[in-house]
Amino acid sequence: MSGDKPVESSSGPNGSKDVVEEVALEAEDRVANDMAQYMSQFARSFEASARRWELVVYPSMLAFIILAAYGFFLIYQLTGDINKITYQMADIQTSMVNINKNFSSTTNNMNTVARNLVKITGYMKQMSSDIKEQNAEMGAIVVTMHDMNKSVDAMAYTMHYMRYDTRLMGRNIENVSGPMRFMNSFMPW
Repeated sequence: MSGDKPVESSSGPNGSKDVVEEVALEAEDRVANDMAQYMSQFARSFEASARRWELVVYPSMLAFIILAAYGFFLIYQLTGDINKITYQMADIQTSMVNINKNFSSTTNNMNTVARNLVKITGYMKQMSSDIKEQNAEMGAIVVTMHDMNKSVDAMAYTMHYMRYDTRLMGRNIENVSGPMRFMNSFMPW
């Protein structure tokens, strides 16, 4: 080795022992210096790697926080919209109950009209038997009144089923709005 000190030869058993110890100390110094260089290089490369990870991890954490806040905002908006829908369903249910009542009164009125038309038909028959000259004309009127009676009966029948259907619709809306009001009692807003 070119950087090594020349080994001095000395006579005697203690002289060679000193030389061996000196060489051992020198080898230890070299190993320690090499080890220090390797550790220094390792520390520098670890520090560079940590900086690269910081460039990835911190923006990722920021993006996650932003997405989590946006998700919370969307959930909050959704619960508010559901709350509005619940109140609107309650209003619709009230309107449907009113419509059902109106259809019921309309059906009753149509039934009254049908009964009155039946009475008118009876009166017309009586008049046609009393007045012989107008018998032909009154016969045609009676036939027409029978047709009107059937039409009114058909209308009353239809209105009856419309009233039944609106009552079912009112119950269905009431069944939907009840659970929605129940779910609103669990919501904190």
